[in-house]
Amino acid sequence: MPIASFLEEYDFTSKTILPFCSHGGGGLGQSQTAITKLVPDANLEEGLAINYSGGSGMPDDVAAWLDANGIER
Repeated sequence: MPIASFLEEYDFTSKTILPFCSHGGGGLGQSQTAITKLVPDANLEEGLAINYSGGSGMPDDVAAWLDANGIER
């Protein structure tokens, strides 16, 4: 629950949240729904879920997600 505690403690009104995770097959699961409930006044963008195995396309997937969200690398 550390992420939930963090989200509850700070004011995310009009802030943009870009969730990301690594997983073994469950993807983001219910994370985006839970974040929306915790910080309904934030702007929740599409998250990035990377499988533990990564695959050869992982670096390109991460780079494309960062670029699409205007994040400098």
